[in-house]
Amino acid sequence: MSATHASVGTAPSLSAMAKIETRRLARNPIFILATLITFGLPAYWAVNSKHNTPGDLLAWPVIPAFFVGLTSLALLARQTRSTDAAAEAMAAAPGSEARRTQALIMASLLPAAVGLAFMVEEIVIAGVKPTAPQEWWFGTVNDAQVLAMMFGCSVVACFGGALLGVLSGRWVRFRGASAVIVVGLVVLDVIGQAAGEGGMPSAKLFTPWMSWQSGTAEDGTATLYAGNALFHVVYILCLCAAAALVAIWHDKDARSPQLKRTIAAVTITGLVALGLGMTTGQSDNKVSDPVPWHIQK
Repeated sequence: MSATHASVGTAPSLSAMAKIETRRLARNPIFILATLITFGLPAYWAVNSKHNTPGDLLAWPVIPAFFVGLTSLALLARQTRSTDAAAEAMAAAPGSEARRTQALIMASLLPAAVGLAFMVEEIVIAGVKPTAPQEWWFGTVNDAQVLAMMFGCSVVACFGGALLGVLSGRWVRFRGASAVIVVGLVVLDVIGQAAGEGGMPSAKLFTPWMSWQSGTAEDGTATLYAGNALFHVVYILCLCAAAALVAIWHDKDARSPQLKRTIAAVTITGLVALGLGMTTGQSDNKVSDPVPWHIQK
């Protein structure tokens, strides 16, 4: 009896558990490497850009989505399983499964912070080395849409990747599950890319991680894809919320009617936002004007 009281009394708070999980992720060498690559590539491109101007800026946010988002997915899936294994090995688990899941969800804010820092870095680079006037960027695209594109493809994508790792760590247990999910996401993105180039360009918005801009052609032209980035951000934020809530749902003791209603509300909101993103805003893909110094002579 006294042992039970002692174990309950010494159970760490949610914030303490979240700090532990965040430190575990932050100290992981693979996460550190992914973060360094994420910040290093834009800096390298800026230094080596032709005519001292960066290009394809609205495509840059795929960098943190790929390196930090996908890496966080794999690492947090493993971290989720290892946290449970450690809890099972102890005489008393540090909190319920739902509470441990909440701590991992809070640790997912670290990849989101990396995505936000990348967004700031990109804006600073473009301020120091202004883009060509023909580039898709502030001035040629609505400012709110530009910010939404950057925020969704960097901050939310990194956050979503981490949360998907927590979700898969809770529900999927076979060996290599994280690798299968990562490959599946890449395939889904390729399918979305093909849809964006086809007869219904806004269909691309169903993908959680999308690039709003193609790479430049030989004459410097680039495609800006159709759709409303503001509603797409709402859609992918709903995907993030759904991943977190369904991860918590894995704990049978946490399956309250309120949690069930919240999952349903998030799902409906996400579907509505997806529909609005596909039917409002820019209706067709747009090709930029040629950049004079890109034109082949």
